Amino acid sequence: MKEWWQGLKNQQKVKYIISAIAGLLVLIFAIVNWKSINVNLLVTTVRIPVTLLIILSLAGGFGLATLFDYRKFKKKDKEIKSLKSQLTMKEAEDEI
Repeated sequence: MKEWWQGLKNQQKVKYIISAIAGLLVLIFAIVNWKSINVNLLVTTVRIPVTLLIILSLAGGFGLATLFDYRKFKKKDKEIKSLKSQLTMKEAEDEI
């Protein structure tokens, strides 16, 4: 482990240290906010810890963002594929 750490660049070391500090802060936040609250769903009420509610909200937001980005990138990939085929055809015509 010591050899691995010494093999890292200073920028990578700083990145790992900052990530470790951020992870500790998130853990402290989770422990401090572990009290349960009532969450009203459409037809029922559920008692859930605040930390779990935040994590589920983040996961839902990430899922929605990924879904919309996937559609956008799929459209761009299709456009790139079309342009590449046009370029290939143009290069073939130029060789003749």
